Amino acid sequence: MSSKVISGIAIALLLLLSGYLWYENSNLKTANSAQVAEMGEMEKVQAELDTDYQAALESIESLRTDSQELNALIDNQKEELKAQKSKINNLIWTKRELTKAREEIGNFEGLTAQYLADITDLKAQNEMLTEANGKLTKDIVVLNDNLTSEKQLTSELTETRAVLMSEKETLTETNAALADKVEIGSAVKINWMSLEGGEVKDDGSWKRRKIAKRSKTLRTCFKTETNVVVPAGEETFYLRIVGPGGETIAADQDGSGLLTDKLTGEEMKYTMSGTLTYNNEDTQACMDWDTSVEVAKGEYNVEIFNKGYKVGSGVFKL
Repeated sequence: MSSKVISGIAIALLLLLSGYLWYENSNLKTANSAQVAEMGEMEKVQAELDTDYQAALESIESLRTDSQELNALIDNQKEELKAQKSKINNLIWTKRELTKAREEIGNFEGLTAQYLADITDLKAQNEMLTEANGKLTKDIVVLNDNLTSEKQLTSELTETRAVLMSEKETLTETNAALADKVEIGSAVKINWMSLEGGEVKDDGSWKRRKIAKRSKTLRTCFKTETNVVVPAGEETFYLRIVGPGGETIAADQDGSGLLTDKLTGEEMKYTMSGTLTYNNEDTQACMDWDTSVEVAKGEYNVEIFNKGYKVGSGVFKL
């Protein structure tokens, strides 16, 4: 083989090697640019979180008073905010789910506003109670000093006590209403659900039936919303399925029972209940009801309750 041929081959190989090296270098530059951009976005989201967290702490701390009850609430809420911030930090730096992190920052701001409202309400209630107690003490002292010499003060004392009792009842009702709001806020809401008929086969797999009357099991699947106010743990959900005839599908031997809607006070039948482990994040679960009655074709209304409150509903056709 001539030297010219060998030289030509060598040149061609060098050109191919140069092209390959240029291609690899270009890819490295592109990857590096993407990493730099991602890191900048993560730092930006972290800065937003730090700013909101610091502002929330300052706002809550500014409401501190001499009340032990109020200060205990403030300390507890600061700990909850700290836990939420840690959760969002994990989304940013460990999971790198920036979209989810921004959503949680939005929820963080709403949670702060709710905490501030709760502290303000409790502070106002404490001031009202202090004022009422002061007025009550003053009135009792005055009445006791004059009771022996002025019998007509008896009727005035009765009226004053009636007013004070009315004020006390009003305060009690207000506190009860606040407690109800807190309980409603702790209910885990549903943002999606489905209903279909079928049966669970011997191997545990689910077989959907297109014809309603062939269904042996009604399966309801749902997805919860994230509620950072609710402590992590077991949550019980009550499922109410209303058939085409307008009556709740229920059978005591199949796990049905009675529940009371806390908003309306209405007592109603529910089809079945079930529990799931809730960790303050979107959670999906399914509940199977093995029915001993024939499933009719038509429209079904499904309602789900948690802590006595309706947290989701839907209409489905079988």
